[in-house]
Amino acid sequence: MNDNKSPKKQYMKGFISGLAVSVVFILMFLIGWNLRINSLVSKYSISTSDSSKSDIKLSSKKFNNKIKIIEAYIKSMYLDDIDEGELAEGAFKGILASLGDPYSEYYTSEEYKKIMESTNGEYNGIGVVVSKDLKIVTVYDDTPAMKAGLQEDDEIVEIDGKDVTNVDMNVAVSYIKGEDGTSVSIKVRRNGELLDLEVERDTIERPTVSSEMLDNSVGYIKLDEFDGVSTSQFSAALNELTDNNMKKLVIDIRDNPGGRLDVVCDILDLFVDKDKLLVYTKDKNGKGEEEYSRYDAAVKDIPICVLVNGNSASAAEVFSGVMQDYGLAEIVGNQTFGKGIVQKIVDLEDGSAIKLTVSKYYLPDGENIHGKGITPAYNVDLPEEGEDTQLNKALEVLGEK
Repeated sequence: MNDNKSPKKQYMKGFISGLAVSVVFILMFLIGWNLRINSLVSKYSISTSDSSKSDIKLSSKKFNNKIKIIEAYIKSMYLDDIDEGELAEGAFKGILASLGDPYSEYYTSEEYKKIMESTNGEYNGIGVVVSKDLKIVTVYDDTPAMKAGLQEDDEIVEIDGKDVTNVDMNVAVSYIKGEDGTSVSIKVRRNGELLDLEVERDTIERPTVSSEMLDNSVGYIKLDEFDGVSTSQFSAALNELTDNNMKKLVIDIRDNPGGRLDVVCDILDLFVDKDKLLVYTKDKNGKGEEEYSRYDAAVKDIPICVLVNGNSASAAEVFSGVMQDYGLAEIVGNQTFGKGIVQKIVDLEDGSAIKLTVSKYYLPDGENIHGKGITPAYNVDLPEEGEDTQLNKALEVLGEK
């Protein structure tokens, strides 16, 4: 009998031996990886199991657990150094961003401090007004912005190296503000070209209202935004025009991004009779508040036109909508922005804050204009250059009154 095995049997023996070694190696690898995970879990006090049978898709326990696991992996495996503070702030911003609402934001303590700076008409900045899409709509005279060469219609894309193309307007403005004498680098897009400008900050006395008397006793008031100084400035302008025998009035709120609801109600008080509904809000539970005019109208029986455009938003839409609903003014220009929701800022104990969309607002006729805007009685486009066709149309309409 021949004891030598056939080549086929020798091959099978070698194959089986190799397979066994491979299986052992794979098992060792899996055991080692599991030990690595357990080490991470032990080091950072993480529980990777949750026997909760709650119907909630992601319970508070699971949520916190997952955050800890992700944090553990980052700390143990991420290539570069990390700033744990920035890691946490990024997580908070991500939570608010996950709502998919461009108006709900998380503010760091520094951002919140800048956003909530005094609204007494002075701030440390460069002297511009920007729209919600970060286009410069006004450059104040004799300000750092004008001296540095910033112009209307410049689109701000970077501030001190930070990309702000998808950043909330208030946050972007907070990056621009700073101590007197310090500089801020601003990159803008102008006619398709990117320009880098260095601007030195200064104390800016912000005029939100300008006015003049036009021909045929027509008063003109330009209102840039509804902030803490707007009511007094608007009232002063109105009184001056009245003293100069104003017979008709144009109120220009083109490129006005909005502002405080209490301020727009104060200004509407000048035109709407006492105890008339100005605006009301409703939250997710159908609850809300109603705002009524508190005084007899100071301005009565004069023809008024309100100028609006696509950058007239929020409080500016409340103003034009109320004036339109009560037949107090003709609206001239383009469809407005369409922001009919209200945000509330909630202070957090560490100095940071969250801004949440909490309700919708409704005009006196019951309409919520979110996503729609105010439709002018006279839709007039403004050419890129040349005469102000919208103002001319307003003057034409007033001339017929």
